[in-house]
Amino acid sequence: MNYTLKLPLVMAALMLSACSSYNDRQTTHNDTQKYLVINGGTIITMQDGMLSKNPKHIYGKDYSVLVKNNKIEAIGKTTEVVNSIPQGSQIDYFDLNGQTLLPGFIEPHAHLQITVAGAQFADLMPCLPDKYQSIYEKGYGVLFKENEIDGKTKPCLLYLEDALNALAYQGNQSNVAPWYIGNGLDPSRMQFNTDTDLTENAEFLAYPAKYIEQVKPLKTNPVFILDQSGHLAYVNQQAFKTAGICGTKFDITPQQFENKTGMQPSKEQVDFITQNQGKQILCGGTKVEMVESQNLAKFQFGFPDGDWQIAEYEEGNNDYWVFSGLLNEESAFYPLLNTLIDKIKTPSEQESDMLHVLNIASQQGVTTFTEGGGSSYEMIKSYQNMAMSPDMPTRLRTLYTWDGNLCSPDTDMNKNCHQKVPFDNAQYKGLFSAEGIKLWSDGSTQGCSASLSESYSDTGLCETAKNGHANYTKDQMVKNLSKFAKDNWYIHIHANGNQAIQNSIETFNTLAVKHSNYKQLPSVLIHSTVNGTSDSPVHIPDLIEQNRNGNVPNLSSSHLIGHVAYWGDSFKNELGDKRAKHINPTHTEWEKGIPLSLHSDMSITPLYPLWFMEQAITRRTWKYPHLNGNGIPLNKSESLSRYQALMAVTINPAMQHNIADKVGSIEVGKLADFVVLAENPMDANAVKNTDIHNIQVSCTFLNGKKVKWYKADNKDEVLNTPNCTFETNVGAKYIANLN
Repeated sequence: MNYTLKLPLVMAALMLSACSSYNDRQTTHNDTQKYLVINGGTIITMQDGMLSKNPKHIYGKDYSVLVKNNKIEAIGKTTEVVNSIPQGSQIDYFDLNGQTLLPGFIEPHAHLQITVAGAQFADLMPCLPDKYQSIYEKGYGVLFKENEIDGKTKPCLLYLEDALNALAYQGNQSNVAPWYIGNGLDPSRMQFNTDTDLTENAEFLAYPAKYIEQVKPLKTNPVFILDQSGHLAYVNQQAFKTAGICGTKFDITPQQFENKTGMQPSKEQVDFITQNQGKQILCGGTKVEMVESQNLAKFQFGFPDGDWQIAEYEEGNNDYWVFSGLLNEESAFYPLLNTLIDKIKTPSEQESDMLHVLNIASQQGVTTFTEGGGSSYEMIKSYQNMAMSPDMPTRLRTLYTWDGNLCSPDTDMNKNCHQKVPFDNAQYKGLFSAEGIKLWSDGSTQGCSASLSESYSDTGLCETAKNGHANYTKDQMVKNLSKFAKDNWYIHIHANGNQAIQNSIETFNTLAVKHSNYKQLPSVLIHSTVNGTSDSPVHIPDLIEQNRNGNVPNLSSSHLIGHVAYWGDSFKNELGDKRAKHINPTHTEWEKGIPLSLHSDMSITPLYPLWFMEQAITRRTWKYPHLNGNGIPLNKSESLSRYQALMAVTINPAMQHNIADKVGSIEVGKLADFVVLAENPMDANAVKNTDIHNIQVSCTFLNGKKVKWYKADNKDEVLNTPNCTFETNVGAKYIANLN
């Protein structure tokens, strides 16, 4: 929607900066004519297609990769490779010394600016399983504030009650006073306290304002808490008052509504707007009055895909109802947060912070990072500025939101400002590009707002959610996306629930029929979590297969595999055992020839591709708050093999973002983006499935140059990479003698 303020702008952050280079020399992106020879270890090229039963193109110590400038020139026997180098050329040499070379990992779906932004505020996120938490605290975890409860410092939380107390203890940040803002609360995993179970959190979701207001000083000051899913927020009554919602006169026009939302109102909507002019939006009244205020607010403030829920103030209190404090979907947050616009940092002030997050991602093996929600002009300009910096540690591929406000402040708002930036753009040289579009079709599975054909379990946390929340109908999605399909943008649709997934598949099919050129572009289902009903829990892969064999040959899925690891047990409560067991049915998809990728959706889960690999192979899940050990399997029959999991973080996401001709595998002509691992992730004898997350990332290469890393907790201190040292200007004879 064409909002003047997007969530990443509101939740501004103070992070660290980052740099990159080849050894100790600062990287520039103007390549000179030189060669790099890499050998002495295992080389896994990821060239195999999905139908290959036995992975090929895995080479040993007697093979070399030759890089010329920024591209892969040759792969072959070391003698042949070295002999192919012109005499007198400048040659650098990197001995893997038994390590493993892979194409750089690709993060297909994450949110950079909102991750940086959220780190400024009280960190209310639940703990990770112990085996991951200790690693996280030394990486991305240093970006977030520690909590103090009862005089004790805690890096993470397990209970909602502790989270609310931590928010109250930290106080309102001076730059956003009088607001108290928290980030990452998760009622789907965090019991309210040690004496309750998860199902009792249904009462919190029904009326979060009541629970917030039980904690001083959260009753008398405005409170905004972002759910970890990013699809829900929790506020108190004072938040509505401070934001000036209560008593607002309904005076929006149909044209103003269209300008705000990017959606032309239907005849029924126009009639509603016309007939209700002059009415007031109430924050308390009878149930009938509050239902009306719900609808008035959706139009007045422009969030047709969101909701403000209502609740009875006190049972038996003469039919007096209020806004409950539960906000559904991002668009419903802005009317409350817009009051902070003069107190927050701009995206340009966050650039060094975002570079540092990308540097930490590089330390996990990432060479291409995809922003899953490029929603504002300011965000995109910042990303472009970062790409021009010699300190850029990864590529930054961006999906524009279909309704993003991408026009500069001095541009006519009616102008189409969705302008492609091709990967080969001469200005950004592949470090920033944007050729895809993103739309959210539903909410969050764990947030009780995924769009389902069969309702949530009536005995679990989401008992009142029924069939969840659909942001748009299929016809609305087709209308919103048609112009982009016509103009050859590839499209990703967020779809968690099986009904949303089915609607999205039908949308892709309609777009392909209407615009034949779109048929050859990637169509990707983001998350694709709940894949059927209790009676038929794995129905969606059949639909994907049918459409791949029909009008949508490039239809595929990208899974938040953390849904298995961190929410798998919770989903049993929300969906019942049958549907929960079959979330993210990766093995079924693989058997049907459906390319799939694995992503973090950062900051929803941490960005560690080796964790994704382990979680897809083991499908281990934990029952909160018991986070020790290796968890228990959630339907091991849906596990991936090691090679399949590697494909899901390399070549498959490259295909899904239409850049597989540039990156994603080690092949002649592709860009020299690599990751070096201390151990071979394909070697089950050396590394157990449950220990893959402990494999050390030794270094990464971007455009054939080693990325300089900085310590997560000190942007000025270089992080040494002793397992990635080079010999420069060595000559072909020197390398031949070594081998």
